[in-house]
Amino acid sequence: MLTNRIAIRRIAGLALLVLALSGCDGKQPDASVGGGEQDGGYTLPLVKEGTGTLTVGVTDNFYTPKSYTQQLPVWQEVEKRTGVSIKWDVKPTEQYNPLMRIRLAAGTGLPDIVQLPDSPVTYAKDGLILPLNSWIDRYAPNIKAFLERYPDIRRLLTAPDGNIYALASVVSGADYTDPSGLLIRKDWLDKLGLPEPTTLDEWHAVLKAFKERDPNGNGIADEIPFSPRYSWGGLAEVFGHAMGLHLAGYCRGFDVDELGRVRYGWLDPRAEEFVVRLRRMFEEGLIDAEFMTKKSEKILSDISLGLVGATNHFLNATARFNAAVGTPDVNWILALPPGESDDVRFYEKAGPIATYYGISNDAEDPRLAIQWLDYIYANEEGARLLAFGVEGLSYRMEDGKPVFTSFVADHPDGLDPINALRSIGAFPTLPWIRSTDGPLSLQPKALLKLNPAMEEQARRVEPYMVDVPPLRFLLETKEEDEAAAKLSHDINNFVEESILKFIYGTEPIDWPAFTSRLKELGIDKLLAIKQKQYDRYRRANASAPSASVSSP
Repeated sequence: MLTNRIAIRRIAGLALLVLALSGCDGKQPDASVGGGEQDGGYTLPLVKEGTGTLTVGVTDNFYTPKSYTQQLPVWQEVEKRTGVSIKWDVKPTEQYNPLMRIRLAAGTGLPDIVQLPDSPVTYAKDGLILPLNSWIDRYAPNIKAFLERYPDIRRLLTAPDGNIYALASVVSGADYTDPSGLLIRKDWLDKLGLPEPTTLDEWHAVLKAFKERDPNGNGIADEIPFSPRYSWGGLAEVFGHAMGLHLAGYCRGFDVDELGRVRYGWLDPRAEEFVVRLRRMFEEGLIDAEFMTKKSEKILSDISLGLVGATNHFLNATARFNAAVGTPDVNWILALPPGESDDVRFYEKAGPIATYYGISNDAEDPRLAIQWLDYIYANEEGARLLAFGVEGLSYRMEDGKPVFTSFVADHPDGLDPINALRSIGAFPTLPWIRSTDGPLSLQPKALLKLNPAMEEQARRVEPYMVDVPPLRFLLETKEEDEAAAKLSHDINNFVEESILKFIYGTEPIDWPAFTSRLKELGIDKLLAIKQKQYDRYRRANASAPSASVSSP
């Protein structure tokens, strides 16, 4: 039960929401205060050094030896140019979302800028984050211009009530340059005289050979043929694609048919055949026995020991995996997506957005927060810091464009390019943009140029990259959010528990009982909510001009 303090907070939040629905922000920009004209609407530094501080709550650096709290070079430079001191409020990846959900539920002591564990509407309805429309219009000229150039992104960030409650990282420019899919040890294939697998049966045969024919050459049967990232979701994502199914990954199990009807992959009869196949693979020891509990760090450790033959990850991970093994003949590659023919092979595009970031209602200076976000997110100079790092250290300018230095291309300590950038605070967990064109699109292409082999692999899978209807990014109404929350929770838990039992063999695969239980848990109601959201999105697209954010 909520305490009186929290209950009062919720009532205040409802009042803020009422104001937002009536067209007014809870905290309105002060019309009597204006920014300077330099730099498109505000001057740099934003404040006199030492007079402004922002608390930033995000997942800590993915390169774990270097926490953002260690005053990394990129963020020292951001502080110098903006005048704003950053007080980091960070937690490791596995801890951040659970802990931030608790803090948001309590509703007090929130960071000024907060990475949101769930949909912005979830927190906007309680007044925990601010509507940003007016703040963007008055004080964030670069964000405003970016959203005008990419109306698709603006529509995805706009809630049904017309408010933008959060920004999101834009990843559409990385869809073709850094695709996600099946990675495999090409040197193991060559050693065993095997071609690259292109169907599920061929993948089964290759993984069986990895298990039985000692490709790492140590005389011990210690190979882990396939170690999936994202536990069971990694299995469902990449191998489900080969059967034409969207079961996990970016689609979260939901898809749209050719008539625009939202459907749920786990209700498809082909999903039973897929689960039967996974159980067989697990029984034969082709899937990591610890796949449900193994963290990414342990998978990388197993890869470095030469134990893993295949996994699912982004293309950029191949360089990291090759470096981790450290032998001259190792060759991780991005495989073609499996399928019975080229017509049905596909990998999903990641974009166009990922991860939401809001300004909390606890922020003492929302104007400073949105100007700071404008600088790091959509200002060319600030965005370059996040994408390329520090000039003279990680990049130099050539013909007006940034080019990576040997610090990234050939790091003195052997770090792959992405971890080299993360070691100085670039390639961050904060909101940043990799768009399809313009100055904010340059980083993925520059990374590919460092590794011609990776560039060739990206081009090889490009014909198989497909758009996924943006169902998981469609913001809901308050009523839809409340109705869908419990349905999604119960359905997701049931699916995960059932699929794991099916794979482990602890429960017989009774598909009629499985689908019947999904009906009892309200999958049809959830589909109806998602259909309403998708129809609303299509109407918005039909009534407004659109600039593509997913073309190469």
